Amino acid sequence: MNYCEPPDLGEAQTFEEEFFLLLMRINRLLRQLADQQMEICRLTPTQLFFLKRLFEAGAPQPISFFADGVFSNRSNATQMIDRLQAEGYVERVKNPKDRRSVLVQLTASGAEELEAGHARHQQLAQALFAPFSAEERDAAIRTLRRVLSLLEAYQSAGSQGLEDNLSNRP
Repeated sequence: MNYCEPPDLGEAQTFEEEFFLLLMRINRLLRQLADQQMEICRLTPTQLFFLKRLFEAGAPQPISFFADGVFSNRSNATQMIDRLQAEGYVERVKNPKDRRSVLVQLTASGAEELEAGHARHQQLAQALFAPFSAEERDAAIRTLRRVLSLLEAYQSAGSQGLEDNLSNRP
């Protein structure tokens, strides 16, 4: 991922500019860290999340289960399932309730990789966030949840929601 610093406009950044710049830099560094971790753990963070969600479901799931919660659409979910199936981490099985559809289930190999990847992720997260106090952790989570909530609201309202918010500013 290429990263480009914004031009120096000779003035202090606004809250919004600094906020989005920090989020982009955090995202870039997390992706780099994830790439480094791939040398140790064979799962990408997205694959790890996918397998964890499947494991937590406790039973084989339809592809739509992943399109609704992990990926933006069914096509992206199908591509991920194809990759994970090629690695032997998941398999497609016939749906006993609807012979026209298939379900995705975790394999023994997938469960092993999930366990190893999750343990590595937990170690890394604990090391990264050890300097945070309990209050800082709570504040960070509250803020990120609020940002996510606002972004989801804008997305569901379409561009009109953003325009309405901009027109209501003092």
